[in-house]
Amino acid sequence: MRSRLPSLLLPAFFCCLTGIVMAGEFRVGAARVDITPRDGTPLGGYYRFRGSAGVLDPLYAKTLVMEKDGVCAAVVVLDLSGTVRPVVEAARRAVQDLCGIEGDHVLISGTHTHTGPQQPRGSLMDDITKVNTPPGVAYISALPGLIAESVKQAKARLVPATASAVIGRAEGISFNRRVLREGQAEAVWQPKKLLATDRPAGPVDPEVGVLVFGGAGADASPVASLLNFAMHPTSVGGGVRISADYPGVFTRLVSERHGPGMISVFANGCCGNINHGDYITGRRRSTLELGTALADAVDAAWPQLKPLRTFAPRVLSTQVTLERRAVSDAQAAKARDVVSRMMTENLGTVPMAEAVCIMETLDKQKVPLTAEVQVIAFSDELAVVSLPGEIFVELGLALKKASPFRHTFIAELANGSIGYIPNREAWPQGNYEVVSARCAPGSGERLVEAALRLLNEARKGG
Repeated sequence: MRSRLPSLLLPAFFCCLTGIVMAGEFRVGAARVDITPRDGTPLGGYYRFRGSAGVLDPLYAKTLVMEKDGVCAAVVVLDLSGTVRPVVEAARRAVQDLCGIEGDHVLISGTHTHTGPQQPRGSLMDDITKVNTPPGVAYISALPGLIAESVKQAKARLVPATASAVIGRAEGISFNRRVLREGQAEAVWQPKKLLATDRPAGPVDPEVGVLVFGGAGADASPVASLLNFAMHPTSVGGGVRISADYPGVFTRLVSERHGPGMISVFANGCCGNINHGDYITGRRRSTLELGTALADAVDAAWPQLKPLRTFAPRVLSTQVTLERRAVSDAQAAKARDVVSRMMTENLGTVPMAEAVCIMETLDKQKVPLTAEVQVIAFSDELAVVSLPGEIFVELGLALKKASPFRHTFIAELANGSIGYIPNREAWPQGNYEVVSARCAPGSGERLVEAALRLLNEARKGG
């Protein structure tokens, strides 16, 4: 079905038929560029090499550009496992050269699909995934230009627009993938029998953020949407066929149902410890089921969309220097042993993840672990926050609760990634996400504090 935004969202002014941009107009443009790799490209998401072979559905770089009074901001989301800093920096330079948008006004995030190309981390993972082979190098070399092209196309399509938002809910879709057993965490995706006494180690975030930009004038049909939900995209599995996973289905359905010309962009929230598998019933929904359930949640919330008062984008960012995790001599020796055997033996995901993390920590002890936090606000009621890693849901919930904005959308794995970022309480519980974290305990809380400082500054007027 094709829907119209409520008439109350129409602005008090409109652009004349000559196409002249009126002073003070808030404008939005959206575009998508295909970034599907060729066969043989190394895939990310797992601790092994997978060369792509075939395509289930295409991957895109999707972009929203917002502009008012000559100030632009861009939100780019890639159907990739994440972002790495060299690609982000190269893309920002390309955007500035090609589009005239300041590089630090560009937010670049990944959906975290596990069936998309791997990006180089400058660590042992590069050898494991073979990302530096010719197909991988060719893909990464082309990526900044494709991102810039997406921004260019979005900027070229700027039109006067209204903005509206609502928070929907999707219950029973996502699950905390860590369970507590005698004070220690077990990962529900590991082949261990779960006990009746096991309980979730933490909450989920069922909120579905819906931000809609509607055209101004007689036809208020949606131009673009930004959707926000927190859940790992791992429903396709560890195969070799390319897929955007559930975010691809989700965004496609929202556009089909609410405006075929609308570009729908999905930013993944704080889902470091959130999966789609229900460990109690054993049910694992398919990619189509997940995307459809989330689109249904948007349908239910759509009639409650409320207009936002817009202003020129306020873009703030800061670099946070974090401590690296501590590594004992015993841990280092164990890691070296695992690394010496992992290419020929199946040692399990957790030991391999811990070893890779420890070796990277040892190699980069003298290299600062820096993380960018960014805020984009264009209304006194809504802001978008970027965080650079796989953030535990508890941190995201705390950030939303303390935010001065009524609606706070969080895009994780944005502007680079420093890996898993557990909340402080999770560290003594151990398991996969903790042993593979590169940062020290308390890093997540520091990032939340930095984000809140930026949010408060943006709320007060930049």
